[in-house]
Amino acid sequence: MKNNEKGITLVELLASLALLSMVLLLANSIHIFSVKQSNAQKTEIQKQTDYRLAMNILTKEIRKADPTKVEAKNNILTIDGINYYLEGTSLKKGDQVLVSNIETFTPAQSGDKITIKIGTNSTTIYLRK
Repeated sequence: MKNNEKGITLVELLASLALLSMVLLLANSIHIFSVKQSNAQKTEIQKQTDYRLAMNILTKEIRKADPTKVEAKNNILTIDGINYYLEGTSLKKGDQVLVSNIETFTPAQSGDKITIKIGTNSTTIYLRK
């Protein structure tokens, strides 16, 4: 009698399918995790970009303005008679949307300095008189 050992048995096939399934499941979970991390990083980068843009615009506006016409109170920054304020998640200049996706906007004035906090960013501007 000769043993015919060509081919594979059902047990070998099931074992190899189980191992292949585990490897694919591991690879898929790594892929899903990396996609989630990438999306979270993109969102955070976009928020930081919006914060910096708003901060740069306000800083330039304050520096161009007449120092006697800059005032910050009640979360409203007034520069040359134009109000800058947060409505929802939009920083507005008068009635126009200046920058979107802003979570917090807190201007404060103390003497000749104005401190502006937008999201996690903060800056202090000294007014020249």
